[in-house]
Amino acid sequence: MNKRDRFIAELRDEARRRGLPFRIEYRRGKGGHAMVWIGERFTTLPAREIDPHTGRKIRKQLGLAH
Repeated sequence: MNKRDRFIAELRDEARRRGLPFRIEYRRGKGGHAMVWIGERFTTLPAREIDPHTGRKIRKQLGLAH
């Protein structure tokens, strides 16, 4: 499992803990990117591995920042 897959699993687990719906669509993203929804918020996940800085930005966009 690569870093991107682990990051997606972490997002899914956090959404479940918060009682929010989680959805990911690979076909809507362009060039290997994916679209992720948690609750009403959504963002694009890059096709590459997610580094810590990018992970923080994605979590903030999804309303999961600590």
